[in-house]
Amino acid sequence: MKRICCTFLLFALLISVLASCSGSDSIENTCRVAFSGTDMNTQTVEVGTSFNQPADPSKANHIFGGWYTDAGFSNKATFPFVVDQDTTLYALFYDYKTAFSRGREQTIGASVAGFEYDYTLNVTAAFNALSLSGNTSGNSKYSNQGDVSFYDDHTNSGVLFYDGSKYQIRRGSALQKISLDENGLLRDYEVEEVDASYRFDSSSFAKALFEYDESQLKSIEATTTPNEYKLKTSFNTSAGIAMASKVLNNAMVKKIIGNVPENNVDTGMYVTFSNGEIKTYRYEMNINVTNIQFNLVYHLTFKNVGTASTITPRVFTGLSLTDAEIGASMNEIKGYLNTFIANEHSGYDFKVKTGVEYPSKNSIDATFNGSALRKIDNGTMYFHNDIEIDSDFKNADLYKAAGISDVHVRRTRLSNGEVYLIEKRAILSDKTTLVTPYTANNTDSRYLFDLPEQMENFTFVQKVTKGDTTTYSIGVAKSEIQSVLAWLNGELNLDPLGAATQTAKVFGTFVPSSVSVDEAELTVTVKNGVLDSVTFTSDGEMTTSFANSRDFQEATGAAYSVEYSVTANKAGSTFEPFDTAKNAAK
Repeated sequence: MKRICCTFLLFALLISVLASCSGSDSIENTCRVAFSGTDMNTQTVEVGTSFNQPADPSKANHIFGGWYTDAGFSNKATFPFVVDQDTTLYALFYDYKTAFSRGREQTIGASVAGFEYDYTLNVTAAFNALSLSGNTSGNSKYSNQGDVSFYDDHTNSGVLFYDGSKYQIRRGSALQKISLDENGLLRDYEVEEVDASYRFDSSSFAKALFEYDESQLKSIEATTTPNEYKLKTSFNTSAGIAMASKVLNNAMVKKIIGNVPENNVDTGMYVTFSNGEIKTYRYEMNINVTNIQFNLVYHLTFKNVGTASTITPRVFTGLSLTDAEIGASMNEIKGYLNTFIANEHSGYDFKVKTGVEYPSKNSIDATFNGSALRKIDNGTMYFHNDIEIDSDFKNADLYKAAGISDVHVRRTRLSNGEVYLIEKRAILSDKTTLVTPYTANNTDSRYLFDLPEQMENFTFVQKVTKGDTTTYSIGVAKSEIQSVLAWLNGELNLDPLGAATQTAKVFGTFVPSSVSVDEAELTVTVKNGVLDSVTFTSDGEMTTSFANSRDFQEATGAAYSVEYSVTANKAGSTFEPFDTAKNAAK
C-alpha cells in the first residue's frame, strides 16, 4: 500500500491518520489524504487525482521544513503525485535556528548537486546637496557537473558604481575574475587559487548565509512580515562598511561612511523559507547622520536548487594572458605609437583632467585641453602646441595671490628654428616671448603623448576588431600608476608663463608608497591600420599635500582621479611650421 505521510520534528505532535479507500465511511472510488502534525482537515479526493503540494502549514515559533512520506522524515514527498489509496503526509517543523541551519544545508550544502540565484545590490547616498545611486544586477550558478563549477556575472550602473560587467569563472582550482567597462571592453583580469569548497561569491554581503558556522549564528527571530526571519550573527558593522567600500567608486562616500561611529549604523539580515530550503536573503545597511544619508540593500533569490547542469560561461575573444602573449601584443601596439610619432606630419588633440579630493574640503581640479601639430624635417622636430589650462589652483584655499591663473598659450617652433611662447589674451593683444636659449625636449616635441611609455608591466591585453577599428584594452599593473602620476605631475605645467611665485603640482607632493589604485584602464584604438587614440583613466587614494597653500599643507589622505585622451586629428597631416610668431598666434 503506497503511503505519503506528514508530521512534526523537534516539538512536533505526531498524529498518524492512516486511512483506507474502503470502509463504512468511505465513498466508492475516493481516497482520503490526511495531514499529520497540522490542523489541516483531511481531504477526500477521487482515485487517480494528481495531488499538488498543499500550502505550507504553520506552528508557533517554528518553521515548516517540508512534507515527508514517513514518520521518521527520511523520505521527502515529491509533488504532484497520483492518489490511488488513502494517504498521510507528515509535516516537518524546526525551531528557527535549526531551520536556518538545515535550510542552508539543503540549499547550498556540500551534498547539493547544483543551485542558482539571482541578486541585486542597490545603494543611495546623499551628502553635500548631492544625491547619488548605484545598482547591480547579477546571477550565480554552481554545478558539480562539467568543466566550470562556478560562474557569476553581474552588471553595474549608476554613478556610485563602476559602470560595466564583472565575471567569475571557476575551473578546477583557478577562479578567473574579469571586468568589462560600459563599452564591453576588458578593464581588469586576475586569477585566484581557490579550494574545492568555493561554490559561491565569497565577497558578497551574504557571508552570513554562505559561510558562517553555528558559532557565528547567534539567533534568528520572526519579523512582523509573514515568513521573514531576522538573523543575528557575528557579522559586524565594520565588516559591512568595508564591503560597501569595495563596490563604491566614490572615494568621498567611502571615507565618510568609514568614519561614522558604529552606533549610528543600522544593519539587518533577513531570510525567508520555502519547503525547508532558503528562498531569499536580504542584507540592509542604513546610515542617517548630519553629513550623509546612506542606504544599501543586497537581495538574492534562489532558484533551481538541487539541479546539476553544465555551465556555459561567456567566451572572451582576442585575450592575451601569458607573458609571451602580452609581450607580443604590446610590441604590436608600440609599433602603431612609434609609427605615428615618426611620421613626417602628425597631429592630435589632447585633454587631461585631474582631481584631488580631501574629505570635508573643496576638491582641487585641473583641465589641460588643446592640440599638438608636428613636422619632422631633416631630423628637426617642428611643433605647434595649443594649450588651455583651467584649474582650481588660483582659488583662495590654494594660491590666490601667487600668480597662478587660467591661461591659453601656444608654444611653437618657427620655420627658422626659433621657439616662441605666445600668451593668448581675450581682450589685449597676444603677448609673444622668444624662448632663448632653447634646448629641444620631449615635452615640446611629444606634448602629453608619451603616457604609455611610463608603464612597463601589464596584466592582460584584449584585441577586438569591428569593421575598420581595432581596440586594445590593456591591463595596467597597479604598481605602475605611481610612475604615471609622477610623470603627469611634471608634464602638466600649471604655470607655463613662469609668472607665479609658487610652484604647484596637479597632484601635490604625494607619497608614492601611499598610492592605492581602485581602477586603472588603458585603451589604444587603431583605425584603418593607423593610430587613432590613446585613453587612460585611473582613480584611487593617496597621501598628499600642497606646500604653502592655505588649506592643504598637511599631508593627509585624499582621493585622486585622472582622465587622459589623445586623439589623432586631420590638421596634422598638412601642418607646416609658421614663418613668424604673428602667424603662429592667429
